[in-house]
Amino acid sequence: MSDEADANLIAEILDAAGRVNFYIASEGGEGFMRQTLVYDAVCMNLLRTGECARFLSDDLKTRLPDIPWPDIVSLRNRVAHSYEMLKPDVLWLIASVSLPELDQALRSLSDI
Repeated sequence: MSDEADANLIAEILDAAGRVNFYIASEGGEGFMRQTLVYDAVCMNLLRTGECARFLSDDLKTRLPDIPWPDIVSLRNRVAHSYEMLKPDVLWLIASVSLPELDQALRSLSDI
């Protein structure tokens, strides 16, 4: 995969992470689980993140070895195919802790 393709995928992930941060900023965990519109929007952007992560080059992924790439893709699959079985408390942790960590790691890549 080209650096340009990776850059486009990273931009998409960063956009999704920014949207999630915006959606949850005023809600907190309790509001996140109560507000179905916010919950659904967060899930859609987690799906987007996993879809993009699937197509990032292996070279890029090896540059960020602490990122659980298979888990990100697996979450995408659970959101897409087992939506009714998702655990809101787990999604809250992903949205409020893991996704910002991914955002920070991707932004640390100076050459993309």
